[in-house]
Amino acid sequence: MDKLDEMIARQEIYAALTRYCRGVDRCDIDLIRSVYHEDAVDDHGMFKGLGIDFAPWIVAWELENIKSCQHLIGNFTCDIRGDTAFTETYCISFSEGLTGHNATVYNRYVDRFERRNGEWKIADRLVILDVTRTDDPAPPFGDVPGWDFTWGRRDRADRSYRD
Repeated sequence: MDKLDEMIARQEIYAALTRYCRGVDRCDIDLIRSVYHEDAVDDHGMFKGLGIDFAPWIVAWELENIKSCQHLIGNFTCDIRGDTAFTETYCISFSEGLTGHNATVYNRYVDRFERRNGEWKIADRLVILDVTRTDDPAPPFGDVPGWDFTWGRRDRADRSYRD
């Protein structure tokens, strides 16, 4: 693989990772499923099974347990070997629970991506936790009088979806 092909592969893999995060944050089952091969395995600790089955499971869990969430990915390593890539991606997720507590989770996605039919998708995922914490809620910043924020939505009505 030449350097340009490697750069393109890395970008396609990274795009799948960000698509996954967006799918989880927006509760978009189809978007989450789009990053997994049909036979991909996902070990999220609280869920162990096929990635395509994780998508509806996590969306249902989120809608029952949290008001909103946001995933941010950081450090990213990617070792490409032909049509297989081994990645480690740092992630921090923030969520506001329906019961009033906020959670922050620092984890890493250790993934094996495979390129099949020209498309890079997750074939195997292990989520490794490093730190978790909960905090008591505070009044939302957006309640400042006179400020008119557009709040995020957890569905395809979110302003980030452009049809």
